[in-house]
Amino acid sequence: MSRHASVKTAFRKQVLSLYFDHKLKPSEKAVLMTLATFFGAGGLYPSHDAIAQACRYSVRTVIRALERGYELGLIERTRRRKRVEGRWVRTSNTYKLLIKATDQVRAAGKHMARAIFRGVRVVSDRVAQKASRDIYIKGERLLSGRRYPEPHGPSQLSPREWIEIIEGWEAHPR
Repeated sequence: MSRHASVKTAFRKQVLSLYFDHKLKPSEKAVLMTLATFFGAGGLYPSHDAIAQACRYSVRTVIRALERGYELGLIERTRRRKRVEGRWVRTSNTYKLLIKATDQVRAAGKHMARAIFRGVRVVSDRVAQKASRDIYIKGERLLSGRRYPEPHGPSQLSPREWIEIIEGWEAHPR
């Protein structure tokens, strides 16, 4: 079995396991399984349209499913660009299928940090629940051994505090 085939097989097993554990929706499972079919010796860089056509879901569904894959650390995206007539133009993304737990935790934390800096509202409910479970214990916020009263309204955490929480997840995976 080639290296690419073994990575595809391991990735698909993880996707199915998450699906059977009810951590992925059927559409998310289908999109991630389809993404793996594009993996070959030349790399993994299908467009959203190509994935949507292959799995027969909308482009929007594909984008949401890929976001879920980033949150879980199953895939990592690199945005590709090329120079056209003196300016940079975006092309399709390059994806990496992650099968090692350490790579997955690192990628999920990196994605979470980016989402937080863009605005907490882009973080999914599941990720927000994980964050709130780590931050609040019996109505008090615990961070670096200090106690804070629970804030009223939107999160009052600074980006640095979010990074401390994420680094704590990597140190103590659940």
